[in-house]
Amino acid sequence: MIPKSTPAWPTTRSQGTEMRRADVCRSHHGWRPAAALTVIARVLTGGLLLSVLGACSRGDADTTRDATPESASARKASAARPTADSAAGGHSAEIVTLDSAAVRLGGIQVDAVTTITSTGLPVTGSITYDPNRVSHVGPRTDGRVLTLRANLGDRVSRGEVLAVLESPEVGQLRAEEREAEELVRIARENYAREQGLARQGISSRKELLDAEAELRRNQAALRSAESRLDVLGAEHDHSQGGRFSLTAPFAGSVVARDASPGGMATPADTLFTVADLSRVAIELDVFERDLARVRRGQPVAVTVTAYPGRTFQGRVAYLGEVLDPQNRTVEARVEIPNPDGALKPGMFATARIQVGGGGPALVVVPQDALQDVGGRRVVFVPGVRPGEFRPTPVEVGESLDGGRVVIRAGLAPGARVVVAGAFALRSELARAELSEAEH
Repeated sequence: MIPKSTPAWPTTRSQGTEMRRADVCRSHHGWRPAAALTVIARVLTGGLLLSVLGACSRGDADTTRDATPESASARKASAARPTADSAAGGHSAEIVTLDSAAVRLGGIQVDAVTTITSTGLPVTGSITYDPNRVSHVGPRTDGRVLTLRANLGDRVSRGEVLAVLESPEVGQLRAEEREAEELVRIARENYAREQGLARQGISSRKELLDAEAELRRNQAALRSAESRLDVLGAEHDHSQGGRFSLTAPFAGSVVARDASPGGMATPADTLFTVADLSRVAIELDVFERDLARVRRGQPVAVTVTAYPGRTFQGRVAYLGEVLDPQNRTVEARVEIPNPDGALKPGMFATARIQVGGGGPALVVVPQDALQDVGGRRVVFVPGVRPGEFRPTPVEVGESLDGGRVVIRAGLAPGARVVVAGAFALRSELARAELSEAEH
């Protein structure tokens, strides 16, 4: 039995010590196992209770320390870490905070965005031949290629021989032409003789008229043979037999050749393509919503990827009358002088039709101000406090000369953005996010 004067459980460290001391004293009067086990249980229970109380005390102390203002070193470590800040509309935006030294080291510069008045309608298209300056050359009758006189890329003049072919039909027409020429010569001599006899009263009027009719029939047959040779593009040279030449219709370049010696050709075949590239065209697709602003004769500025710093000038020569029901566009053709042959058919081109002033003001930023963050196109704008920068998503429009980009949405005219050093802010933002992910 435990004496009633001794508490069943130690409530303080001193009480636990007194209980252990009393138990030791009683052990001098004799060893009792039950009493010994009771003492051991009390000691272990008292130690466990003291451990729990000590842990609670330490937890309160840690909480008190956490509630104190953070140290200068802790603030410095968290200065570059993105924090949550209340943004417009109740959303949160990431903020990068840098000190003045980091801003200078990153070359970060802030400036107000510029605006331009939309005087040009941006459209895209491809360079093609001027339809009035390209010709697909082929035979006008069946024939066999004997020789080729022009190669791919050759500069040719008007009437220059491109190839020589041979055709049975041409040979037959030349024979008919030669026969008609002889018949005309004979009929003309007979008619002249009849005229002389008629003046002498020897020949009758009927014989004179018959001679004249024969001459005119033979002359008509000759003209028919000559015309058929002209239609086939063959020369009136009887010594050539069935051979005839393909010639260039105008001065230009051989931009395509599909012929080989000995090959057969038909009127449906194109053996050569000759184009005058001193003037080319660009075919543009104008959207239905922009048709009211486009007129024939308007100037157009054209750029191509091959010459990024060069602008080619042209004018709208044609505006289609039919709307493409699928794309909701109308074809427009622009003629562009190309004296040095820099523009090649097939090139992709970007054009700006000068439709006049009075358009909406467009926000423009440098290309370096745009960054990709989390799959979005953003610019960095200054925060409320110095050294704070916030990524702001924007909708990017077309590129302009001078390394500028049009912003369709996300920035208001006059807004201040980071125009230099945006990449450093993006890198700092990515580094801070990676550091948080690791912790």
